[in-house]
Amino acid sequence: MSDTSRGPRTPDDWVERVRAASDIVEIVSQTVALKRVGRNLVGLCPFHGEKTPSFSVQPERQFYHCFSCKVGGDVFRFVQETEKVGFLEAVELLSRRASIPVPERRGGHGGQRGAVIEVLEAAAAAYEQWLADGAAGAAARAYLAGRGIDRDTQRAFRLGVAPAGWENLTRRLSGRFPDEVLVQAGLAGRRDSGHGGLFDRFRNRLIVPLIQAGGDVLGFGARALAALDEPKYLNSPETSVYHKGSFLFALEQARRQIEPAGEAIVVEGYFDAIALHQAGLRHAVATSGTALTPEHAKILRRMTARVALTYDGDVAGRDAVARSLGVLLAEGIEVLVVDLPAGEDPDSLVRHGGVAAWDEVRRRASDPVEFFERHVLRGKVTGDPREAAVQAVVRLISRVPDPVRARLLIERAAAVFGLEPEVLARAVALQKGGQVSERPIQAAVQAQRRFQRGVEVDVLHALLQDRGSFAETEGHVDPKDFRDPLCAEVAQWLWAGGIGFPEGADAAALVRELSLTPEADYHWREQARGGVRKLVIRRLKEQRRQAQEGLRRAATASEQTQLLENVRDLSRDIEELERSSRETVQEQVAEDSGRRSRPEFGQSE
Repeated sequence: MSDTSRGPRTPDDWVERVRAASDIVEIVSQTVALKRVGRNLVGLCPFHGEKTPSFSVQPERQFYHCFSCKVGGDVFRFVQETEKVGFLEAVELLSRRASIPVPERRGGHGGQRGAVIEVLEAAAAAYEQWLADGAAGAAARAYLAGRGIDRDTQRAFRLGVAPAGWENLTRRLSGRFPDEVLVQAGLAGRRDSGHGGLFDRFRNRLIVPLIQAGGDVLGFGARALAALDEPKYLNSPETSVYHKGSFLFALEQARRQIEPAGEAIVVEGYFDAIALHQAGLRHAVATSGTALTPEHAKILRRMTARVALTYDGDVAGRDAVARSLGVLLAEGIEVLVVDLPAGEDPDSLVRHGGVAAWDEVRRRASDPVEFFERHVLRGKVTGDPREAAVQAVVRLISRVPDPVRARLLIERAAAVFGLEPEVLARAVALQKGGQVSERPIQAAVQAQRRFQRGVEVDVLHALLQDRGSFAETEGHVDPKDFRDPLCAEVAQWLWAGGIGFPEGADAAALVRELSLTPEADYHWREQARGGVRKLVIRRLKEQRRQAQEGLRRAATASEQTQLLENVRDLSRDIEELERSSRETVQEQVAEDSGRRSRPEFGQSE
């Protein structure tokens, strides 16, 4: 007679039943070729590359251990590590394999989960069948063909279609599931009219199932098939099983590919991820109707230490990258930003250029500091763009929990922006402490800007005072070497012939002031030469930094050799110019001994 005094089974009972039904040898053998050696079975470790077996399974005690990488555990741990899922998901996978019912997960939604998962699976099957139907799926199949998504990929992602009409799905499922469950699953809504009843949430849309790691359908993304239907993309609402802030699309397909690839590609759209998978880049995932969240970052951190962030090559895509960088860095993930050409997205990139196109943009990926330098410093911002870029980097670094990684980013930012690391470190510390971090950066950037503007003004002053200097200067610098906006405007005018005055009032005023004649015997030619040398040195240092960045990303030995030679040549040119500058200064000091120097610009004698 059975013992009924214990009442309903507890979750612990379920876990132990699954454990008892899951022989570790049988589970491991699906991944590792095992050979019996004495009482144990051995094989090549699935968690690191090796040629000599060091991985052992102990069937009597039901555990595994690798003598090389030291990983080990029970059958649940093995499934967690190989399938890249959490503990409960691992137990559920083994539970279904053993045909043991999965109990309802208790929580804020009580017993809804099991029924909701079941109705979502039924809906996914219906959508798949409609896509294969000759008439119902014709428009969706044509759309997929136009995007180059083949039938194998459609099956891999379980794509489907919701036919036009208000009750196709609800009629199909209403006999099997209560109305309340259809509503709770986000598949149907209730009519407001007095007739009552349900209507389909998704109508005349291509359906993309949102499948969690482990295989359960949690919801759907739906793309309008009619040009005038709005919104173009419609996702399932938040439900007892679907939470967009913690769901990554294509993770079910990518989870086994991320570790071998060494990184996860993170994109913004479902079809971007699908296109990358079809092209062979199966370590790609996408966010689901939301910006990247800390929960997303935690999921990624369990699977990889590095993320290649890849959003559309437009302003909105760059803004999304900027928001996502801080989230990923705060979780301790190394991040590279893969910039796409303007107008491209990951889908169009691989459709037109295949994996080779991806490999090229991935090779040129930038680190977070370089990303901000490229897109904030060179973009349109209010105020000083250099200061805005540095402030953005300071805020980013302040979110990095690892002090070693934060210091590396500080040193990288110092090299990119030409500032002292101590200034940046102080600003980061202030930002972390909730204090105003702008002042040290503002002071450092303004000092840098004043110095650079001073050099540029000195060059323009000399060229306006001694027009003969211009012919000597013209082959060494051009207006692009002038970074101060006002100086750049004057340089453009001067290089265009210097007739009359520049159109801008401020530029014209600067030209008038610089053209006023002080004492005639001042050595303007030497001042022009010295200033031009400084501008050339600045340009060469930037070119050297770019070459060093290219060296870091070089894909072939020949490319590395070429870039290394370029870095050496630039370093040699810089050294020669700096030595020439020092010698010129010494000669001028000796020459000026006993002579009266010219008045400071803007001052009278």
